[in-house]
Amino acid sequence: MGLDQVALAHVTRILNSNLPERQKLEQTLRALAKWRSQLIGATLAAQSGTIVQDGPFKGMTYLAAPSEGGIAPKLLGVYEMTLHDAFLAAPERDYDVVLNVGCAEGFYAVGCARLLPDAKVLAWDIDPVARQKCLELADLNGIGTRIDLRERFEAQHVNQVYAELSAKLRRRPRGLLVMDCEGAEFDLLDPLVGEFGWLDLIVEVHPGRDRTARALAERFETTHRIEERQAQTIVPKLPQWLENLGHLDQLLAVWEWRAVPTPWLVMRSR
Repeated sequence: MGLDQVALAHVTRILNSNLPERQKLEQTLRALAKWRSQLIGATLAAQSGTIVQDGPFKGMTYLAAPSEGGIAPKLLGVYEMTLHDAFLAAPERDYDVVLNVGCAEGFYAVGCARLLPDAKVLAWDIDPVARQKCLELADLNGIGTRIDLRERFEAQHVNQVYAELSAKLRRRPRGLLVMDCEGAEFDLLDPLVGEFGWLDLIVEVHPGRDRTARALAERFETTHRIEERQAQTIVPKLPQWLENLGHLDQLLAVWEWRAVPTPWLVMRSR
């Protein structure tokens, strides 16, 4: 079944459901937006190839089918643009290791491995499909041997990595932890279990009823300088065929499929 048929069947199920009318409309709008976004991403890959065109990971070869989300913002180089400065500054931080928790298909794991050729990269994801795609992405970029893929992250793992690197380097290591794990950050980022003070942290926060970005940040106020950042939607210079499409298609080309606000905490070790 093709993408059009899948989308049409999904919309039909929504419209035939017992949901209130407004929920039907909201879910239908989102389903159709994702359908159109996927078409735009597939056309972009076919027209321009799967090389990331801009941003901190410019030049990275990407997968035509990521494990989640739309591909167009990543190929255009505007994905999670509010974080770009943090990654562009990473080479100056002299990181010895990058820990990527919730790596998905490897945008940050592989991107950081390319950006920081001397750093060790550890990547975790509980989804076996995501881990396989991350390995494929690493191989596509010729760095398959540099990505250490693991399944389940626990807070004490930062202690183990710290101990191993300290013994090897004979000094205090410097590390970057990038985390996007759909709400599990509130359980995993526990300073009472793991020593995070040696790491810079970039964390996507998924707030819940009793869980806020502010509360998570408070755990690290004594060890880190903290910024809270919100998503940005910026339409860059687009390929000509995309420039010739309507404004809605141009917006969908940079849409990251976010259903609710998910702020980031950028926390730099003191």
